[in-house]
Amino acid sequence: MNRWIHPQLFFMSSDLPPKPILPSLGIDLIEVERLRKMLDDEEFLRRIFTETERAECLRRIKPEECLAARWAAKEAVAKALGVGIGEFLTFQDVEVIVGERKAPTIRIHGPYSRYPMRVALSLTHTASTAAAIVMIYPDD
Repeated sequence: MNRWIHPQLFFMSSDLPPKPILPSLGIDLIEVERLRKMLDDEEFLRRIFTETERAECLRRIKPEECLAARWAAKEAVAKALGVGIGEFLTFQDVEVIVGERKAPTIRIHGPYSRYPMRVALSLTHTASTAAAIVMIYPDD
């Protein structure tokens, strides 16, 4: 009997996400119009954004710009971790929170919260486009 198992198949059956290779950089860009079209879809908003994110953005005059920037941040974190959104990382696992100095920061939930890391975040948007850049460092 062949006991050899392909490393990817073995890993895919594990509950642990792949250990991130740090430091790492992620970037994402999104058209604000994509989120503007989804503002009335409560199910979509609850699936993608945490309660805190929804509360922060939906109170603004242009919530679609705030939501688009947070979407970009979630995607940028997924790219920096090298896994994308899916099996080991959900949209809800990446939360953009407003820090003490009113600067947005990232809080990681779910399986990746087990790894010690610091996340630096930069968000920007115009009326038509939102972007995020994330740098993840080891926290040791």
